[in-house]
Amino acid sequence: MGVSIVIDSTADLPIEEINRYSVNVVPLNVHFGESLYKDGVDLSSEEFFHKLKASKVIPRTSQPSPADFHKVYKPLVERGDTIISIHISKELSGTYQSAVIASNMFDENADITVFDSKTASVGLGMIAYRCCQEIEKGADKTQILKLIEQLADEQMVIFGVDTLEFLNRSGRIGKASAMIGTLLNVKPILTVNSEGLVAPMGKIRGNSKIFSYLIQKIKDKYENRPIDIIVGHAASSEKKEKLVQLANKELNIRFCLESDIGSVIGTNTGPGVLGLVAQPVNE
Repeated sequence: MGVSIVIDSTADLPIEEINRYSVNVVPLNVHFGESLYKDGVDLSSEEFFHKLKASKVIPRTSQPSPADFHKVYKPLVERGDTIISIHISKELSGTYQSAVIASNMFDENADITVFDSKTASVGLGMIAYRCCQEIEKGADKTQILKLIEQLADEQMVIFGVDTLEFLNRSGRIGKASAMIGTLLNVKPILTVNSEGLVAPMGKIRGNSKIFSYLIQKIKDKYENRPIDIIVGHAASSEKKEKLVQLANKELNIRFCLESDIGSVIGTNTGPGVLGLVAQPVNE
C-alpha cells in the first residue's frame, strides 16, 4: 500500500527516473501507415526520428484506450495503492478522458484520482518527477494533489520548433495558428498556456538566437530564484548540450534533467524541437 504515480508516455520522463521511482507509464500509439507502435515500447525516440526522416508516410498518434489504463490500474488497486494518474492536457489529447473512463470501471473502494496537468512533454514529466520525490519523503494523497496544483500553476514550458507544419497538420497548433504564413526564415517560440493549449510566445530569426531567447524568458519570469529544469530535444543533441551549458551558466539551477522527446510529441512538433520546463523551488 502506498501512493503510486501513473503517467502517459507524452511526459518524456527519462527512463532512469521512471525506473528509479517505479513510475507506471501508459503508452500512447503511433501509427505509421498500417503499422501501430506503442510509444517508448515498440519505438524509441531515436528509431522514430530515423523512420520519420526516411519515410514518406505521415505518422499520426492516438490516445491509449480505457482498457490500456485499466490494465495498469488493476494490479495497483489490488495491492491497495492510492493511484494518482497525471496526464497530458485534455485540450491536446483524449488521454485524460480514457483514464477517467478506466477509473470509473472500478468500485468505490478503488482510490484513483485522474489529473489533467494542462501541460505536455517535459512539463508533465517535471510534475511527475517532483511528486515522486515527495512521495519518497512520505507525502500522502492530499499533499500530492495540492502539490500538483501548485506545480502546474508555477511552471513554465517554452520550446522552439523548426516549423509549424507538424503542429498544424496534427490539429494541435492552438493559438499559434496566427503565426502561420508570417514566418520566413523565422523560428517560432511556443509555450503551453494556463488553458493547456499551445500558444505563441515569440519568434526569432535564425537558429543561433534560440538559446539566449529561451534562457532570457526563464530569467524574466523567475529572476534569480532557484529552479529545477528538464531540457528536452528531438534529434538535436548538440543544441540540447548548448542549452544545458547556457542554463547552468545563467540560471540558478538546483538540478537539471535531460530528456529525449518521444515519438508522440515528436509527431506533433517534428524533428529539431528544443525546449525546457522550469519549475521554481519552494523551500
